[in-house]
Amino acid sequence: MRHKDDSKREAITNAAIELITTAGFADTSMSKIAKAANVSPATIYVYFENKEDLLNQLYLMVKREFSEAMLAGFHDSLSVEAGFKLIWENSCRYMLAQPTRFAFSEQFANSPLVNRVSREEGSGYYQPVFSVFERGKREGIFKDISLDLSIAFFYAPLMLLVKQHYSGDIVFDRELQQIVFEITWDALTI
Repeated sequence: MRHKDDSKREAITNAAIELITTAGFADTSMSKIAKAANVSPATIYVYFENKEDLLNQLYLMVKREFSEAMLAGFHDSLSVEAGFKLIWENSCRYMLAQPTRFAFSEQFANSPLVNRVSREEGSGYYQPVFSVFERGKREGIFKDISLDLSIAFFYAPLMLLVKQHYSGDIVFDRELQQIVFEITWDALTI
């Protein structure tokens, strides 16, 4: 078995995310990924069983990175509002700083190419976020609505505005971010 090199794995994952995001999964071959990563095609198979395994591992890696970024500085002793605001601002910062990874995550969030096991594991990374919503409901801060609906009101406006920022339709600066946060908070709270 060949020795695994973290720098080669990183080059492969970065090249794959970039190519899959821009060209699509079907039009991204392992040889294209290898060329972009400056490795031989055989090297990819040291790290990934096949193209589907590559996609699922990339999906989990990006979900893990995003959840870690969302939860940076978070701890259970924060008030619901302080924790919610921190997670929201961290999410916004990650989405704006990582356009390719954000686009990749969105592209495969509901794709049948990502298997159920990967989807469930990826969702588990966000359990502390879900806990904030549940705690807010218990404390009478958030509306008594389903977790799915709460997450939609938290995430969908932010996602859409970041996409509009990338397309040049808006400038999602600190002032607009604050306005959007306040609207999101108002929509979810009693």
